[in-house]
Amino acid sequence: MKNLFPLVLGILFICYGCSKDESQPPNPNPTEGEGPTTENPDEQEPEMVTYFTFEALTNTGETDDWIIIHDENGVLVDFRPFEFGDIFEFQVSEEEPQPDNFTITLFNYKNSVEGEMLHTIKSYPNISAESNWRHTPNAKANNDVQRGSTIGSVSITVNDAISPKYQFFSDRGGFIQSDYGPDFEGVTQNIFNENISIYQEEMLFYSFYDSNNDVKYYSIENISDGEEIILNYSDFQSYDSYLEVNLPQDGASHNLLAVVNAFEENQNISVSNGIHFYFITDIVDSGYTDPLKLGYLDAYSKYHSVLSLNNDSYAYSLVKFGDKPNEISIPNDATINVLDESISNYQFETNLDFQIQDVSWEVTEGERYVDLIQTNWNIISAPGNSGTFGEIPEEIQATYPNLKIEDLNLTATTLHLDFITYPDLLQVEFINPELKTYYKSHEYYRFKH
Repeated sequence: MKNLFPLVLGILFICYGCSKDESQPPNPNPTEGEGPTTENPDEQEPEMVTYFTFEALTNTGETDDWIIIHDENGVLVDFRPFEFGDIFEFQVSEEEPQPDNFTITLFNYKNSVEGEMLHTIKSYPNISAESNWRHTPNAKANNDVQRGSTIGSVSITVNDAISPKYQFFSDRGGFIQSDYGPDFEGVTQNIFNENISIYQEEMLFYSFYDSNNDVKYYSIENISDGEEIILNYSDFQSYDSYLEVNLPQDGASHNLLAVVNAFEENQNISVSNGIHFYFITDIVDSGYTDPLKLGYLDAYSKYHSVLSLNNDSYAYSLVKFGDKPNEISIPNDATINVLDESISNYQFETNLDFQIQDVSWEVTEGERYVDLIQTNWNIISAPGNSGTFGEIPEEIQATYPNLKIEDLNLTATTLHLDFITYPDLLQVEFINPELKTYYKSHEYYRFKH
């Protein structure tokens, strides 16, 4: 039998060595022998600062909508698509410069069932840091009350009338009808009006603008279907006051709209309701030398007054809700000199005083309701400050290949002359949109390019 002692002793020695290695305590410094580290267990991520908050409260069900932010130098800061109900907090690290004067651009795309592709872009420069916007729908004309069906009609004869320029028929529910001409200056004639509709008001207000540039009225109460009413022009009354408007003598033909409707104390001011003293839609030219004469009655304190002129070169519009206008003065010598027509740095000079500028660029291809492709870009800003604009992000341009930004042409510069400033506009449109109303007075002059 072989001597096994040396073999057993060797095995025990090996086992003891393994047991000793496994029972050694862990290294208290696991990085010992390794290179230095830059990690600091006490270091924290920098805090973020919100410089702009945006809440989307407008319908986006049938459109694509984006918000884009550029800084005051036109450098792209951020952009995001949004849907109804989204709330975005745009942030930067507290260690980075916080934008304090930036431009907000709202991009909207609609592909209609008619095949139209409509791109609408609106930009607002000079937005302050920490602004909080709520993007809501446009206000609607929700004060208008729909009148009922007619209850019949009447005929009215006016004897010994001065030949009329315009005649208007209305009741408290709104405008009924108008008649134009024959406008024979100085000619006296009998005027026949047949089939004038009457409604549940059972009254008619008849305003008569004659060819001698005089305006009178006659109010008829308690009328019934089938009546034949005979009046003498001498029975018509003058308005309590008149506002005379000198029309421009610039050799151009103008599309004229003049509306005055009055409301009783228990009526809300609206667009279509109320007694209509005037509802003129006409074409006038430089041969129209008489001032336009608009009458008002002291019995009414609430009015909707409209005067607009539109031609190939310019447009003027005044809309006033509430008191009657003190005056309407259409600029007769307005001028504009465009120094830079680019979107990125639009510059111009004008002799008009104004409170807001709204500059439009547009490109259009195709036929409306068939294959129209259109892009509109409007920049709304304070006087003399159109902002500096960068590009629409490449991702958006790639998503909408028919955007055609490079083909946009300057089409109009609209100057808002009265009633609201740019900070007030931002306040009403985005910061406190509950103040938004369709029935807001405005006056503008639009240069067409």
